[in-house]
Amino acid sequence: MNKVWYIPVSYGARSLSLKAELEYESNQIQHIRVYGQKSTLLLENNYPMLKNGNGKKGIRWKIREGTFAQGGLKNAQFLARIFKELEYVIKHENN
Repeated sequence: MNKVWYIPVSYGARSLSLKAELEYESNQIQHIRVYGQKSTLLLENNYPMLKNGNGKKGIRWKIREGTFAQGGLKNAQFLARIFKELEYVIKHENN
């Protein structure tokens, strides 16, 4: 059974609620798919490894599938907000 969250993010002046679904989890990584209006992103993070005490740095994120337009401050801020909201839900769900 996959976990599903709805994360609030903004893109410029628009407020959005994006569906995020945990598709895979091991002792080292998680794969989370984020659904947009026209496409999806598959994101990978190392939170399980950090949670198990095997890492001391912050959560590292990678885009595994999908494309995200490069350049532009709005796009970078949007992706950073997605990461921040996902970190919040996964950390607070596991406490």
